[in-house]
Amino acid sequence: MISILQWVVLGVCLLCTAWRLPAVRSGHNRGLFWIFALASIAVALSIPSIYFPVDKLLGGHNLANVIVRLSLFSVFFLLASRVAAAYKSPRALKLIRGPVGLLVLAASTVGILITFLLSEVEGSSPGLTRFGDQPTVAAYMWIGLSYTAYAAAILVPATAKTALSAGYALVDRSAAACLSMGFFLVCITLVLKLAPLPVGSLVQLLSFGSILFVAAGMSLVWFSFIRRPAQQ
Repeated sequence: MISILQWVVLGVCLLCTAWRLPAVRSGHNRGLFWIFALASIAVALSIPSIYFPVDKLLGGHNLANVIVRLSLFSVFFLLASRVAAAYKSPRALKLIRGPVGLLVLAASTVGILITFLLSEVEGSSPGLTRFGDQPTVAAYMWIGLSYTAYAAAILVPATAKTALSAGYALVDRSAAACLSMGFFLVCITLVLKLAPLPVGSLVQLLSFGSILFVAAGMSLVWFSFIRRPAQQ
C-alpha cells in the first residue's frame, strides 16, 4: 500500500510541476513551479527503485538522502512563505522569513550536513534504515524533521482560521482546509516519531498523505486566483 501511495504522490507532484511549466516560461509565478519540482525530487528519491540507481550514480554513499532533506527544506521554506503571505499572516511570515525562521533553517541545514558527515553510511539505504542504530544518524533524522515540522506548525493556525471562516468562498475554504490538514499531518508525524511504538508504516502513510493534501490545497488556491478576474 505504501509503495502504491508513493507512486501516486509522485505522479501528482509531476503533474503539478508540468502544469506550472508554461507559467515559468512566461516568467509568471515561478515559485509554485519550484515547490512542485523540488517536492517531485524528494518523493522520487523516497522510492527504493529510484533511490538505489540514483545513489549509485552519486557514489553509493547515500548522498541522495541528503538531497531529499535539503529539497524538503527548500519546499517548506518557499511554501510556508507563500502560504503565510496568501493568508495574510504577518506573524507566520515573520517566523518563516524573519531572523528566527532563517536561523532555524540555517541551523537545520548545517546540522544535516554535520551529522551526515559524522555518520558511517557506506552502501545505499533508502531512509538510512540500515544505519538507524548510530546516534549521528538518529540526530540526522530528527534534524531532518525539525524544520519541516516547525514551518508546518506555524501555518496550521492561519490556514485553519480561513477554513473555518464563513466569510470566504467555498473554494478558498476548501483550499485552506486541505493545506491545514496537510500541515497538521506533518506535525503529527513528528509526534509519532517520539512515541516508543512501531509506527514506521503509519508515519510513511501520513507523510505522503500530507503531500497530497498540500498539493490539492495549492492547486485550489491557484484555481481560485485565476477565476477571480472572470468573476469581476
